[in-house]
Amino acid sequence: MNKLILFCLLLVYYEAKAQAPTGPIAGFIRTNFIGHPVIHDRVSWVFDPDVALKRRRQFIELHGDKGEKLIERLGLGIDGDDRERLEKQRQRDEGHLGGLNAYLP
Repeated sequence: MNKLILFCLLLVYYEAKAQAPTGPIAGFIRTNFIGHPVIHDRVSWVFDPDVALKRRRQFIELHGDKGEKLIERLGLGIDGDDRERLEKQRQRDEGHLGGLNAYLP
């Protein structure tokens, strides 16, 4: 219990040392009970709820519907060997229905 009180007093001392105009008790109350003033500031964001509808066409053109082109590009890596990996994947998947053997006749 004694160590806990000493720790709290040390915390109050460092809080008071960090804050210029307020006292140590006011700083302790502000940081532990009320919260910093930044927490209570109101912020307004410019938000357009229709932006997803506008950008959907662009996403489909760039990454394909459901992002299949994006997933393929991520799987090819970023080390410059993407064309070799793509060729190996295409050879591996040739004759398969979506890469699966289970649905072949």
